[in-house]
Amino acid sequence: MDKKTILVVEDEHMLLQNIVSILELFGFNTIQATNATDALVLLETTKPDLILSDVMMGEIDGFEFIRLVKEIDALRDIPFVFLTALADVIDKNKGIGGGAAAYVTKPFSGKELVRVINEILL
Repeated sequence: MDKKTILVVEDEHMLLQNIVSILELFGFNTIQATNATDALVLLETTKPDLILSDVMMGEIDGFEFIRLVKEIDALRDIPFVFLTALADVIDKNKGIGGGAAAYVTKPFSGKELVRVINEILL
């Protein structure tokens, strides 16, 4: 089975490194971006199997990021998972309503994150 590639978009550097370490430990390839703008540039040349994104980021937040991704025909079918501190039901509904396959709230465990990703990819 080919290794699945996950684009991780997180503006907090230490958390980004922790997420990447967890995913690589569980056998995933990772691509990293610290904001949605950089992630959109990466998506011009790379098609990951899944996008894992924070919601609260600089210029473009996660909700706008998923909207932009879903507008691109070649990227529309990539599963999208939000990983965020926004635990409110309204925010969760906004994320799922915007096309996210899952919404994981911080703090999270590595096993929980990998379980959610595996459920979506398998």
